[in-house]
Amino acid sequence: MLKICGELDNPMDLLDSEIDDICQGLVQNFAKVRFLERLGLTVRRKPNGRPLICRSHYHAVMVVGTSRVSRNSDSQPKWGVH
Repeated sequence: MLKICGELDNPMDLLDSEIDDICQGLVQNFAKVRFLERLGLTVRRKPNGRPLICRSHYHAVMVVGTSRVSRNSDSQPKWGVH
């Protein structure tokens, strides 16, 4: 049976409430879009101006991207005399 997007357990795009949690403290939609773009996310806009982010893209950038950087030893400072 086909479900409407609002009834899905894991919708394709982040919910407005999830985006509001990420952009905690920001009220204006343009400020939220700008903040999310600075995090490295590709942000589309809904007709009402709210940000729209694909859930898989968010996961790839924020979850997978941060773990990849933390494992890279070249990103750490080189202490000592060279």
